[in-house]
Amino acid sequence: MSKKSLLLIILFLYSSLSLDAQNKINEYLSIPGPIKIDNTFYNLIWSSHPNQNYYKQEYLSPNEKIEKYGTLVMIDYIQGILKIEDVINRKVTELENLKKSNPVVNYKIYENGEEYILDFLITENSKDGKEILIAERNVYRYKLISNNKSKGVLLFGVSERGYKENIENFFNNLKNNSTKLIEVVGNYQLPNIEIK
Repeated sequence: MSKKSLLLIILFLYSSLSLDAQNKINEYLSIPGPIKIDNTFYNLIWSSHPNQNYYKQEYLSPNEKIEKYGTLVMIDYIQGILKIEDVINRKVTELENLKKSNPVVNYKIYENGEEYILDFLITENSKDGKEILIAERNVYRYKLISNNKSKGVLLFGVSERGYKENIENFFNNLKNNSTKLIEVVGNYQLPNIEIK
């Protein structure tokens, strides 16, 4: 076998292994699935452990695609001794910066004992700024985790999107049912987190 053929085989095997690694979904937080929210089941479709202390998991219902979803559920966990207010303030700072160039962006914070809910709206607009291409409403619930096994901040969130073709319906639904998603997220029985 020539060196060139051997090199091509090695490159092919390496690229195949890389694709498998990218497609592998790890359940980092020991959350039994699927997750049931508001009578809909959501399956783990993506996970990431970008650094030593940060874990991200995303869930979709079986009939949705990540490229153009209607509802996405997310669970993030930041491990460490943190102040929950600091984590929220970082997100608020990000939203305030977005607001400078996009007047549609807005948010509201609700406090419930030791937990917080951040309800916010962001959009992706056309280059000329005259048209909303994607509107995204997110409700994030933050909870401090402090037990023998783990310490950190858990974020449980639901993201709803509207796209150019249904943007009017999206905003009408948001206007008429603005508190429903907050109640769903706020009343959800949060899972116990255990790092694998």
